[in-house]
Amino acid sequence: MLHCVIEIRSVTASFRNPEFQNFHKSFRLPPPTTLIGLAGAALGLSPKSAQDFFEKDSFRAGVRGIASGMARDLWKYDTLPGRSVITREILMDTHYWIVFGCESQETIHQIKAAFDNPVFALTMGSSDSLAKIVKTELIESESESNELENALVEDDIIPLVLAQALKGGEFSFGVNDSDPIAYQLPTRFAYESDYGVRKIAARKLFSFIGPKVTFKDEVFRGVHFGDVFIPTFTL
Repeated sequence: MLHCVIEIRSVTASFRNPEFQNFHKSFRLPPPTTLIGLAGAALGLSPKSAQDFFEKDSFRAGVRGIASGMARDLWKYDTLPGRSVITREILMDTHYWIVFGCESQETIHQIKAAFDNPVFALTMGSSDSLAKIVKTELIESESESNELENALVEDDIIPLVLAQALKGGEFSFGVNDSDPIAYQLPTRFAYESDYGVRKIAARKLFSFIGPKVTFKDEVFRGVHFGDVFIPTFTL
């Protein structure tokens, strides 16, 4: 399977958690649907066409990254009639590594060419959060690692961590805030038209990994980009 790794940075980013309404809480990493939308913008596709593109074949994807800080931005807006406020979490100075993998080499070459010369401006969640491509690279082979750090992984990681404790030996696990680790994230939308109303059509369980987790007798599929390991999942 051929993979395309995209190293990308932005001054700000915000990936809204759909479970909140007036408080626009942000995930720490772009969720799967954001990855599809980002690739769609690079390819010059509408949101609906971008999803169709990723349904033509079997893909694996992955994301790892960090933000130097986070701020909360208070917005006042007109509700016609009246006014209201929302608070939006904004990640600052972000640095991500994104992976797309597919058995079709032609498709991966198409994705790499798109990120090298994107058709539309690339943004990280909010339309004001313009992103810069630092580097793209093709990687042929998959690899494995028993360490996860600042990455998105499929399924709930907590049972695996508890199993490590029962096995004994050395392992580490940490959290960097009070947020849940596992979420049922949208993976597909049902669109009324190319840019029309959308509804969630499918969800899948994912875990947001923060500080480094080291497992004993457990490895994860992914891609090494230099010394950075990016775990991958079925998109």
